[in-house]
Amino acid sequence: MEVELERMQIFFPASLEIQEELLKAGFKVPYYKETGRKTPVPVVVSSKAERRLRQNRLLKAKDFESDGKFALVPEERAVMEIDVTEKGFLILRPKPLEYHLEDIGFVSVPPRIWGTWASFSIPFSFYETLADFLSEFKSDETNGIYLASRGAGKRIEVYAYKGRTRKDLGIPVFGYTLGLHGLSLAGEYLREKAEENGVPEERLRYLKLGLRKKKETKAGLKVGVVWEDGRPSEITLKLSTTEPRIKVQGLYGELVGKSRGEPTRTDEWYIVVHAGDFIGALRRVVSAFG
Repeated sequence: MEVELERMQIFFPASLEIQEELLKAGFKVPYYKETGRKTPVPVVVSSKAERRLRQNRLLKAKDFESDGKFALVPEERAVMEIDVTEKGFLILRPKPLEYHLEDIGFVSVPPRIWGTWASFSIPFSFYETLADFLSEFKSDETNGIYLASRGAGKRIEVYAYKGRTRKDLGIPVFGYTLGLHGLSLAGEYLREKAEENGVPEERLRYLKLGLRKKKETKAGLKVGVVWEDGRPSEITLKLSTTEPRIKVQGLYGELVGKSRGEPTRTDEWYIVVHAGDFIGALRRVVSAFG
């Protein structure tokens, strides 16, 4: 089964593992004071709605308009394939068919401290189709699934988590891979930055700019629903990791943050959860407002 996404954002700047890979190869990540040159790790973004951002935050796009100060990126297309295995695991395979690369810009909390580092938005109109697809896994038993919310006023996001200690994680994630390999725009961006940083282009073929869940990675998927004016508008899926904590040597000192997984070379994207957990969490958030 396949669904077209409203939005997709993969915050690769949240990964110290990827930053370390680039630093070891000779890239000055993310900012080199001596020359003033920036080499930010890109955020991969795809959005069905036009996206307006400051020109200096747009790292790479196939098509956009600019007035010199702001860039307008036209609507893009991303899908998610959804499959269930014989053992009851749900495999989510996001595919960015059209996308662009952004600099995360200034934020008060460094991304390496965040829990969530990948997010996907599905139109709520797809809920019934998804519920029917997973109907054999649904249960009236929702003990152990709890709710949390963020936002206020007309827009509130309610999400589910399994187990009282997993509020920052969501439902258990059993495996994932996400990475910059196979993205043509990322390849172009890195080749340009290699030239800027004086890095031999042949080094790019040895970089591991993908992330794979390790056994010790504490990972979860927050399954949520956004309510606007009392009506559900979209289903949100947010991949989070909280442990272990890691340290890397940055350009100007030691950096400490949350591990995002083991560096790997892959152009395959997937997230694995249990189908029963997923539909249980989704039904729980849908019923939050009655």
